Amino acid sequence: MVISLEQREAYSEVLEVLRHMDKIYVNMIPKKIIMFFYDNCSLDYEFTMTKSIGEENLKEKTLDLLSLLNLNYWNKTKNKDEFIMKYSINDKRTQKQLNLQLEQQNIFTKIDISNIDLDSQDENLPALTNTAWDICKKALNFIKELLIKFFKD
Repeated sequence: MVISLEQREAYSEVLEVLRHMDKIYVNMIPKKIIMFFYDNCSLDYEFTMTKSIGEENLKEKTLDLLSLLNLNYWNKTKNKDEFIMKYSINDKRTQKQLNLQLEQQNIFTKIDISNIDLDSQDENLPALTNTAWDICKKALNFIKELLIKFFKD
């Protein structure tokens, strides 16, 4: 299996984040996964965490891996759909903030997102859940296609 340099660097960043985390959380992750990160991390990539996760300039792939670890091992909610929905709501809020910033800078034409009330958790939730599942399916299909491509070579 060929692992890209970007992925190896993300593994290095994940290991650095885990190094700064409380041992309780690190012990929740199966040793096999942590060993996979160690075996496949970039030895040339130097990343030292000096700030909190939110302030650190982590790679998008690192954030994705940390989200998966959170979803699968640190999540105290029994219902994963509910947890994914929370991620989706946070993503929508972030997108709304980004759109407002871009609108203020006149980079794009005005995008009408006023009909989405992110603070209410009623009729928008099924649509958000479907969107989150669609995103997960697309990501998994993309990874599957990459693995098929690498194994064919």
